[in-house]
Amino acid sequence: MSKKIYTFIFITILSAWLLAACGGSTATTTTNSSASSASADGPDADGDGIPDSAEKVLGTDPNNADTDGDGQNDLADQNPMMADNPIQESGATQGFTISALLVENNVDADGADAPDHLEFKVTNTGTADLTNFDIYYTITDKDTGDVQGYYRTLPGFSVQPGETKDIHFDNTGQPDHFSVNPNSAFYTDPNALTVAVTLHAPGLAPQTGSVDKDPAGAEGGVE
Repeated sequence: MSKKIYTFIFITILSAWLLAACGGSTATTTTNSSASSASADGPDADGDGIPDSAEKVLGTDPNNADTDGDGQNDLADQNPMMADNPIQESGATQGFTISALLVENNVDADGADAPDHLEFKVTNTGTADLTNFDIYYTITDKDTGDVQGYYRTLPGFSVQPGETKDIHFDNTGQPDHFSVNPNSAFYTDPNALTVAVTLHAPGLAPQTGSVDKDPAGAEGGVE
């Protein structure tokens, strides 16, 4: 969804809630008052001033006050599902690789089917433990060209020299599984998608990869 369309929908929906909360009054409210009024209309798990029910409509994350990870609260962010890529590492040393990107027909550690989610393998090709990873990834609708961009740090994820570990992006809460926006295009867009990943560790050259996600109902096998 484009920034202009998103902003229009956001303002329209939020205005409707504020009018309802004020009994139809057109009185001017401040940003803080707006957040309070919006929260009064239903549960707000992440405390960003947007009710959980509205987050589903808007496409934002009800469990994260900063959906795209750009440092702005969703209520104040004009485009809360499109962060710029902050990874600007200039190091040339390749200390790790990423491979086997998957987005559908996944399996868990026991080989059982798992819901569609992003996962890939990270291999430490250096001689020191790697930690303090961060990641930037985009989800692009191949039909419309609409893009969502997300940045996040990966606390607790580390890879020893010579080790290969799987990293998952879902909402299971398991070790080496990191939360995602359940209302993102990855889960709600029925069109074919491309997910592009940039993974970074301090002092090392970022590694990139991409994988296509089939249109809804057209999955043909492991990517």
